[in-house]
Amino acid sequence: MAFGVRRLRRCLLTAVLLGAALTASASEAPKRVLIIHSFGPEFGDFAAKALRSELDRQLPGRIELYESWLVSARFATSDEDPAFASYLKALFEDRALDLIITFGAPAANFLQIHRQSMFPQVPALLADVEERRVPPSSFTSNDTAVAIAVDFPAIVDHIQHLLPNTRNLAVIIGNSPIEKFWVGAIGRSLQVYRDRINLIWLNEMSFDELLVRVGNLPPGSAIFYVVLSPEVVGMPPDEDQALAKLHAAANAPMFSYTDAYLGKGIVGGPLISSEEQSRKIVNLAVRILTGEPAASLRIAPVHFASPRYDARELDRWRIKQSALPPASTVLFREPSVWARYAWQITAAGILFLVESALIIRLLYERRGRQSAEIESHQRMAELAHMNRRATVGELSGAIAHELNQPLGAILRNSEAAELMLDSGAPDMAELKEIIRDIKNDDERAGEVIRRLRRMLAKAPLEQQEVDLNSVVNEVFAFLSAQALARGVTLSTRLTSPSPSVSGDRIQLQQVILNLVMNAMDALGTGGGRERTVIGQTALVAGGLAEVSILDFGSGLPPDKTKQIFQPFFTTKVSGMGMGLSIARTIIERHGGRIWAENRPTGGAAFRFTLPLLKGRKAPGTLDVAASASPGAALTPPANESQLG
Repeated sequence: MAFGVRRLRRCLLTAVLLGAALTASASEAPKRVLIIHSFGPEFGDFAAKALRSELDRQLPGRIELYESWLVSARFATSDEDPAFASYLKALFEDRALDLIITFGAPAANFLQIHRQSMFPQVPALLADVEERRVPPSSFTSNDTAVAIAVDFPAIVDHIQHLLPNTRNLAVIIGNSPIEKFWVGAIGRSLQVYRDRINLIWLNEMSFDELLVRVGNLPPGSAIFYVVLSPEVVGMPPDEDQALAKLHAAANAPMFSYTDAYLGKGIVGGPLISSEEQSRKIVNLAVRILTGEPAASLRIAPVHFASPRYDARELDRWRIKQSALPPASTVLFREPSVWARYAWQITAAGILFLVESALIIRLLYERRGRQSAEIESHQRMAELAHMNRRATVGELSGAIAHELNQPLGAILRNSEAAELMLDSGAPDMAELKEIIRDIKNDDERAGEVIRRLRRMLAKAPLEQQEVDLNSVVNEVFAFLSAQALARGVTLSTRLTSPSPSVSGDRIQLQQVILNLVMNAMDALGTGGGRERTVIGQTALVAGGLAEVSILDFGSGLPPDKTKQIFQPFFTTKVSGMGMGLSIARTIIERHGGRIWAENRPTGGAAFRFTLPLLKGRKAPGTLDVAASASPGAALTPPANESQLG
């Protein structure tokens, strides 16, 4: 991230003010100033021409301005920098410079690295660069800087203050070497928010891909625009054009760190002031060119100024001005609707008053229904989450056992490797095999933790394409250790092609988890019955996908097959009676149906159906294939052929 690399309007303002200030104090001999820009001239050559013209007009013959561009900042390595440094040294061998001004971190770092070999005695002013890129400890006696200090946590706090529901932050930044540095720096500074904010990095995309991505961000998202370097594939030749396209495509509010983007698509907030930067750059440059040592001109970095906002963006994203921090300034206010259309509003108001009573009544009733529905959904989501946590609590022993196996293997392999290394002549082939074993065991343990985290995730209902075969396999894999501890065989019989439905993956996993846990409970601890639980999927007539969980237990009481889905009804001694009720609520909210029945050969079958995604057709009969999971060789009785 080269902060403000392409904001050359500010460079132009700086040079103009510099020229004006020098008019009264410049000596007869012209002052030679070299400006080194980061990146390339294609992002500002027009501004350089305007800058030269303005200086020639105000200071004819009193200042010689030279400019160069560090094109290598766009490359993955800086192998070309020594040659570029030699070129600059040779170019100004006979033209003594009075001041070097750099704009952006790449140019500043280039000068610091090659300073001694180029211009060790020439004063340097490092401008438009973040303080972490030019710490004072790296300065020579001829260096000073107008740096900025960007507080990333403060930006996140501000976004969450304005938009409390923000849970995702999409970071727009390029992929040049300097920007990769800032990807790491931003990530580290926001570690404290990892439980509150999900960072979505957009630094490895083409510009066209970026436009699509910012238009499809999940609900509860905000965008943090940092900078886009010219090497981004498809990047427009001007940053203002890029911002305009991003602003038009985005489905979430955009924020940044500098007021250079205010009025171009960002909401605003505490921002670095371009005006303050320019004023300080001019002040230091004048003082250096009039004889003051650069080392005596060290100043504090420019911090965030008082919050400023774009009124148009506040309106677009429905951010109330009453929610803004104290001492905020709102810019770009448009004339009120009343000022523009007074008589039209008056006429429409008369008609509105006639119908207002009925409309208000209807809106009141609708809002009441919506509030009740939202509250119901929230309560159900909380209850479902508590149910998942309770279920995982029951599985804690099995999960711990499943984790201990790979962890124990890792410990043993580590001890073996340590002994081999102490032997003096270790067998490298065997060491490599031990390392592979450690890696495999680590991946096994990590997968257990990932499955557990997915199961415990607390998130709003998210409609997406869900592969039912994949969901069944995930739940059965998650419960494999618990089943082994109970002496139960888990078997899956999955149809092909795999049925896809629209729904929330975590909630559908919870339904299957509850049904499988109930099935294992129904088998008890005795060994008299066949201890197998079968999960199967099928495509059925009517455009539906069917999931069935079958057991070989004692079955259901004939008069209880409907009551079991009622809240607080249970046949277990220690059960709460909420698992099946939650399952029914989830399935019905997905547009499906759930029921239970006794199997003719013994045991119970719990089934639910869901509508297939549009464009998926179901045959008129079941089409089920046995999987290769443990127990798949089980052969059901002949009259159960439709089940398997």
